Amino acid sequence: MSTKKRHIPLLILFTFSVYCSLVIGQSLDEHYHLIQGKITLDYLFSLGNIDIKAARSSSEIDYGKYYSTFYWSFLYFITEICPSKYETEINHLVNLVFSLSAIFGIAKLNKELFNKKVGKIVFIILFFYPVFFGHMAINSKDTILAFSHVWMVYLILRYLKKQNIKEKANKYVITLGLLSALSTGIQLIFLGSQIPIILFLFVEVFFLKKIININFSIKIFLYDIIKCFIIFYLILVLFWIDVHPNILTYPFLITRELIVSDYITGWPFILLNGNYYFSFKDVPPLYFLINFIYKSPEYVLLTYLLFVILIIGSRNFFKTEFKFFYYKLSFIIFTLIFPNLIMFVIPFPVNDGLRLFLWVLPYYCIIPGLTIYYLIKNFKLIKQKITLLFLSLFFVYYLFNFVTLTPYQYTYLNFLNGKIENRYQKFENDYWATSIKELIKSANFKTDKIITMATCGFISSSPKHYFKKRSDINYRFVPFDEAEYIIMTNRVSRIHGVLEGERIATNCFDFFKGNDIAVVKRNGMILSVIRKIKTEKS
Repeated sequence: MSTKKRHIPLLILFTFSVYCSLVIGQSLDEHYHLIQGKITLDYLFSLGNIDIKAARSSSEIDYGKYYSTFYWSFLYFITEICPSKYETEINHLVNLVFSLSAIFGIAKLNKELFNKKVGKIVFIILFFYPVFFGHMAINSKDTILAFSHVWMVYLILRYLKKQNIKEKANKYVITLGLLSALSTGIQLIFLGSQIPIILFLFVEVFFLKKIININFSIKIFLYDIIKCFIIFYLILVLFWIDVHPNILTYPFLITRELIVSDYITGWPFILLNGNYYFSFKDVPPLYFLINFIYKSPEYVLLTYLLFVILIIGSRNFFKTEFKFFYYKLSFIIFTLIFPNLIMFVIPFPVNDGLRLFLWVLPYYCIIPGLTIYYLIKNFKLIKQKITLLFLSLFFVYYLFNFVTLTPYQYTYLNFLNGKIENRYQKFENDYWATSIKELIKSANFKTDKIITMATCGFISSSPKHYFKKRSDINYRFVPFDEAEYIIMTNRVSRIHGVLEGERIATNCFDFFKGNDIAVVKRNGMILSVIRKIKTEKS
């Protein structure tokens, strides 16, 4: 097959992802982070001559001191050089580039660990993984962390093998410093997610020495760590304007403050597999695993079961096919169990399903990739042939659901969730309210009067953004107990999580009864709705 023909499938995938990024609505945090990036750039270009607190207060930005806005400042700069009316679309496209780079990164990492074919299979699995794909354009936090994590692991492996080539080693060290600053600026405790690779690095360099170059120098290694840290720290504090008064102590003081503050506790109410939780401390330690099981494609879950069987019955295949296979597999498995381990040891604040764990999803595609590689490699055998064909049927079935969810793939729930019409009671689905754009565009209130409305499950800034484009609608946002209409997703909201001192276990859809005048629905599941909850006053 010619090079041009090989690139056609990639072009189709890229075109589809661009289309989704352009038609999907704005997520709740997008504009918030752009403003943070703007404030940082204004501060830097003014040489510190602006009032940070006043700037944040006027933009209703809380907790800005917990971020170093390297990425968001870059994002804001890109949106500023483009027409302002396309701000959301440009924002989405930039995020998309980084997300796609993460997918290419996991492919290269698997090529490094195993071979090119495994890398290609993992590339396809991650691209079509619904939660990851759905976040690629709208998420300027967690997909960037996934991008950083994957490329950092890849570069560390390359460094271990190529340290003796000074020019390459320097590039790896500098890039690792930049990626560390990029990711830590978005989430101060993010480097903790690198514990598996740090432990692997320690064991490999000082004990086992299976991957490192035979000329590997521990002295140069320690020097490069210092160089990497200096690059990381300088970039981090440059865009972390709250630490500028004292860059030696403030970063550590603010990080400590973050760890013990209420800010890190996340969204206060959670709907998980039909159960309601009112504090992050009450959330089951298996939170991640529950979300993974119910929100992963059926064929992915099957590959995990098959892999267990293969490890028992065909372990020699992997051992002979890939050098140091079980050594590398131990690192992958530790990476996979690490988020679950943290949830058991430390009550980590979680919300939004798998969103906060996007960084680990690329690694969760490796086991399915190895399983499918084995089946393809042994396709001549009858059992493997039947198994692969059976698995392919599940993939085709999933692919149909994937496409029909466009562009809200991150709301995907598999068949384990039961009846479609009841799935809004299982998990919070459109937790970032990206379907509000489509909802308001299709709404027909059939009145010229001023419409009073409120939101449930998200703040009113999102619908206000899209109502500006509906000059035919006269509206006013009021408290929910004064509203005629409620715009809502099925999220468990602050409004009714605690009502008159009592906890009420329900979601927005079940709490507010009335007649729907506009609905966004995919695969039979309602994502958002405008509901009339009062009769119009005469």
